[in-house]
Amino acid sequence: MVNLKNNGQMKIQQMAFMLVAVFFFFMLVGLFIIRVQLGNITETAARLEQEQAIESLEVIANMPELNCDSSTALCLDNDKLRILSGETFDYDDFWPVASIKIYRVSTEFENEILCPGIGCNYYEIYDNGQSNKKEVSTFISLCETVTYAGYVYDDCEVGKLVVGVNIQDE
Repeated sequence: MVNLKNNGQMKIQQMAFMLVAVFFFFMLVGLFIIRVQLGNITETAARLEQEQAIESLEVIANMPELNCDSSTALCLDNDKLRILSGETFDYDDFWPVASIKIYRVSTEFENEILCPGIGCNYYEIYDNGQSNKKEVSTFISLCETVTYAGYVYDDCEVGKLVVGVNIQDE
């Protein structure tokens, strides 16, 4: 009788040990799956951040505050840029990005000269001063309405819109 009792206790202990071992095994598998999923989330967040930066180029270029007119895409008005680059208002809540710069590509330059000014070659519309940002760019048309000899026409040149977007610290 004593032998059966010890044998039964041994089987109960083995069963308890197996249950604990199976529990720890599934817990390790669960932690591994969570780690893989978190890696995918970080990768997805970086991809979405880059897509947001690229999409913000078109959004900013087509804003009525900068755009030539509502029918032309990726065309910025030089007169509007002159006005906005000279302003010192706080645009933190208005612009959805960290910085906005527009460069004149058609002029050759060694030094960057801020517009408005003589011989200027770039406009700085907005900069929140953040150092941790990623810049993306696209080519655009820089146009201004000119009157010459009684005719009104758009004088356009090639420009480059550079938008800086905030990068989250990892």
